[in-house]
Amino acid sequence: MKDNQPIQRLNKLHIALEQCSAIDQLSDGKNKIFTTGERIAINQERGAILSQIAYGNEEITALEVRTYQVSSQIENKIRFTLSKIAQ
Repeated sequence: MKDNQPIQRLNKLHIALEQCSAIDQLSDGKNKIFTTGERIAINQERGAILSQIAYGNEEITALEVRTYQVSSQIENKIRFTLSKIAQ
């Protein structure tokens, strides 16, 4: 990954979660983009990216770096959500 790619990915995941929360709040919990489990998976990937950034900043050791990527199903939902925002 290039230096700015983890930060861009982190921002995209954050925006997707924000959008989900906004829709959930507007619909009084009746509409959700992501299930609770999917939100957990997205946050796991965010944590892994943060650990990779921390390693790049020499804040943690290589043994402490986490790797995680959401499933293709969740990735498709993230892309769909981001595409709706861009419109």
